[in-house]
Amino acid sequence: MIRFSKIDDKLTTYKEHEVVLFGAGFWGRDIKKNLEFHGIKVSFFCDNNEKKWGSYMDGIEILSPVQLRERYSEEILIQISVASGQDVEMQLRAWGMGTFISFQEYIERLSGLYIYKTLPESVKIYDNFFSRPSYLVGQTRYDCLNYAARVKYFEKDSYNILCMPPKTGNYTLLGSLGKSGAEFVRFGHSFNRMFDGLKEFIGDKKIKIVTSVRDPIAQNISLFFQITTNLCYCDIPEYWTDGGDVQAVWDLWIAHELKEAIPLYAQLADQGKLPSFSYMEGWNKEQDNVIVIQDFFEKNFKRFNGINVLDYEFDKEQGYVLIQQDNVEVFIYQLERLNDVKDQLALFLGIENLELVNGNEAKQKWYAPVYRQALRELKLDKEYFEYCYNSPCVQHFYSEADIESFKNRWRKHVKE
Repeated sequence: MIRFSKIDDKLTTYKEHEVVLFGAGFWGRDIKKNLEFHGIKVSFFCDNNEKKWGSYMDGIEILSPVQLRERYSEEILIQISVASGQDVEMQLRAWGMGTFISFQEYIERLSGLYIYKTLPESVKIYDNFFSRPSYLVGQTRYDCLNYAARVKYFEKDSYNILCMPPKTGNYTLLGSLGKSGAEFVRFGHSFNRMFDGLKEFIGDKKIKIVTSVRDPIAQNISLFFQITTNLCYCDIPEYWTDGGDVQAVWDLWIAHELKEAIPLYAQLADQGKLPSFSYMEGWNKEQDNVIVIQDFFEKNFKRFNGINVLDYEFDKEQGYVLIQQDNVEVFIYQLERLNDVKDQLALFLGIENLELVNGNEAKQKWYAPVYRQALRELKLDKEYFEYCYNSPCVQHFYSEADIESFKNRWRKHVKE
C-alpha cells in the first residue's frame, strides 16, 4: 500500500512511540498542547540553541541534539516543531534518526483531521465563508487592482496575463518573470477570477496570454498530490485509515474529476460509488474551477476569449505556438520543453533575459517520498489511460513520438 502519511485519524504513531519535540519555541509549545489534548505525552524537547540546553519549558526538559542522539531508539518518534525545519530534517537523517515527522506534515495532517472530524460543520463554515460575495469580489479585485497599481494600468495599452492549468510551470514562471522585472497579472488557473469590470475596461486593448500544456497523466498525478495534501479532499475515510491509501483516494478522485468524460467513471457516479468531496465542492462550483488539464482549454480558456486553440497549428517540434486573434495574442508551450523555449517566451513578453527559477516542485514538499513511490507503483484504469492519449487536445499539442514516450512511461501502471 502507498500510504499518504504516518499520521492517521487516531494519531496511532504518536501513541505507539515515545514522543520528542525538536524545537523548543512557539511551535514546540503549541504542538505539545495539541498532542496533550489528544492524550499524548511529550517526553522531552530538543533544540539546537545551546542556551536552552538543561532548561525547562512548560515543565519539560530541553536536551541538546547530542543527548537526543544518545537516547535515540526505534521507540522514539521525533516531531519537528520548527516552522523552517528542513535543516533539522537533514540533521536527523545524517545521524541516522529516520523516525520523525516533518513540521509541514504535522500541520497539514492535523488541520485536515480537524476538518474531517467536524464534518459537516466545517463544510458549512467553509462554504459560507468562501461563497460570500465580499470574499470573492475582494479576492479578484485585489489581484487585479494590485497589478494595476504596480504598472499604472490606466496608462497602458497592452496587458500580459498568466493563466495556466495547475502543475504546468505556473510558479516557475511567477518567480522567473518576477525576477526579470516583467509586468503581468496572474489569474491562477481560472479566467473566472477576472471580474466583469476589468473585462469591460480591457475592451479591445492588446492582451498577451501565456499558458501551457503537459503530459496529462503526469499533470494529474502531480496535481492530485498537491490538492489532497493541501486539505482539498480530506473528507473521506480512505484519506485517513492507516495513514491514507493513496491508490484508493486516487481512484475515487480521478473518477470524480473525469466522470463526464469517461463512461466507466460516469457509471460509478450513477451507481453512487463516488464521494462528493463536500469540503471543496462549494468552492469549486462557485469559482467554476477546472483543475485537470484535460478540461482546461475547452471549459476555461475558450470560454474566456473565444479562441479554440485546436484551430491553430501547433509546432510539435519546437514545443510552442504563437496565436493571434483580434486583440489577443497567446503563447502556449509544452512544459517538457520550457527551458528550450524560454528565449521565445522572453521575446513574446518583451524581456531581454529570462532566467528560469524552479518553484512549487513536488520534491520540495513533505510528501516527496510518497510522491516518488506513487510514480513507481500507482495503478491506472485502462479506460483512463486510453482517454488521456486519444484525446484531440493531447494529439494536437504532441507528436506521435511524444505521445508514445508518455505511453511507455505509464503503460506498466495500467491495471490488468
